[in-house]
Amino acid sequence: MATFGVAVFSFDGIKDVAPCLESVAWADRILLLHLGADAPNVGSRELPALAVRPLASWSEAEKHCEEIGTDWVLYLWAGERLDAALARWLREFRTVAEAAGVYTLRVRSLILNEWVEGGLSGPSPSPRLARGKENPLGWWLKRPPVGEGGEGWIEDHGTAELAHAVERVQALSDYWEACLMRTAEPPGALATIFAAAEIKLRMLLRSGVLSRGIAGIALAALAAYSVLLSGAKLWEARHANGRG
Repeated sequence: MATFGVAVFSFDGIKDVAPCLESVAWADRILLLHLGADAPNVGSRELPALAVRPLASWSEAEKHCEEIGTDWVLYLWAGERLDAALARWLREFRTVAEAAGVYTLRVRSLILNEWVEGGLSGPSPSPRLARGKENPLGWWLKRPPVGEGGEGWIEDHGTAELAHAVERVQALSDYWEACLMRTAEPPGALATIFAAAEIKLRMLLRSGVLSRGIAGIALAALAAYSVLLSGAKLWEARHANGRG
């Protein structure tokens, strides 16, 4: 049976990490990467597989992800959690020899009191499950061949309050900027604009998103803004350091 790990990204703006951790309590290894001065609220349940790594910046996240050491790694933000169907599929997935290195999983977000398909990082299904050290979170920066995951959802409750969703957009764009800084040839301004436009269009055209009205439009706009903001932060950092 393959070993299974989970990398959970957290920061001070996330109130409660416990529901996310409890939804993956069955994993062989859980690595909580927390950015901020406050200790994350991991709940009262003892999780032997859990290790917490404080981060001074998102640029440190990648090296910590490499220490998980499991055959497969699932990537989540702390406001997200697995529903029962997806948790069951993932437990069964460990027993099957799979060929693809990256798998997409379905994501839906609770925003403006509506469940909307997709997330702050883009359309659903989203690359979240990867073999070994292949980190799929910056999927719009590179597009690895993927397999399609099974039933169930990653459910994002961290978007239930718009203020918290905007905080996550800031954190997500900071993380993507850190990924871009390590890229030999990061996308230019036009490529970033086109990527943001593609994300917004795909989410708006996705079945059921437009029918959700302002909730679907808001989620698509926030996901597109995450990409634009990461590109803008990269541009600012490179020019501030005299590398523009």
